[in-house]
Amino acid sequence: MINLRKYLKYVRNKNLDIDYFKSTFHFSAEKNIPLYEQLIAYIKIQIQQGVLKPGDQMITENDLCGALNISRTTVRQCMNRLVEEGLLIRQRGRGSFIANPKLKRNINYLYNFTENMRSIGASPTSVVLTKEVSNITNKQLITSLQLPETDPRAFHLLRLRCANGTPLLLENTYIPYYLCSGIEQFNFEAVSLYDTLSSHYSLNLYHASETIEAIIIKGAVAKLLKCSSNTPGYQIERVSHLDSGYVFELTTSTTRADKCIFRLELYKNANFSKNKLDFQRSIHI
Repeated sequence: MINLRKYLKYVRNKNLDIDYFKSTFHFSAEKNIPLYEQLIAYIKIQIQQGVLKPGDQMITENDLCGALNISRTTVRQCMNRLVEEGLLIRQRGRGSFIANPKLKRNINYLYNFTENMRSIGASPTSVVLTKEVSNITNKQLITSLQLPETDPRAFHLLRLRCANGTPLLLENTYIPYYLCSGIEQFNFEAVSLYDTLSSHYSLNLYHASETIEAIIIKGAVAKLLKCSSNTPGYQIERVSHLDSGYVFELTTSTTRADKCIFRLELYKNANFSKNKLDFQRSIHI
């Protein structure tokens, strides 16, 4: 077994050595997992541990077939999946290369930034810029939050969301205060907002809808996201509801265009005449 630290010193010119794969990876016949899935999991671990770094050239499919004594189909299934997940980039005439990590989530499901970052091996952090209870006077915001006339207050939380120290999102969140009295006492640099809403206020978070708009990032926002002024970006407005139908959150997120990719996948459903839609957002570190 090759020592990881020694191997990191051994790698030169961003080319991976086939001997490392042969020495550190073995298929398990006891596991009821397809061979290509085992290879995918192994390569993901190498990326998370920093053995495979962004820009490293991946071993060719032919070399992997010979080294691991597996079929071309198995290797191709693995590589295609890694490309689909944004972990590999194919360059015509040059080969495949390790991509900058992408933070993926399926927005057909309730999204939790902290859980999502941890699930892909990134370290999530938040910088709280504003945390206050405000009397809302903006009529549009009052309507969007369905605030009662007798208590038009909202909890306002402005956070810079980061992964591995890299700013990814500037999130501006409003929550009706009658749903979460006292929430301003929590430290949202250390705890999850959604976890707090669930565990301390017994709110049954049900579904959310998002509107995506292309924008130009300027001024103070550009500075927070560590980009130059007039950088292309996206503004994502998220409205979340309880299972009762009431609005519990309005969040407007801003991210750089070079840090975020939106992907649509269409699947033909044999049981219905219309297609099934799968929509994912991918964010780069």
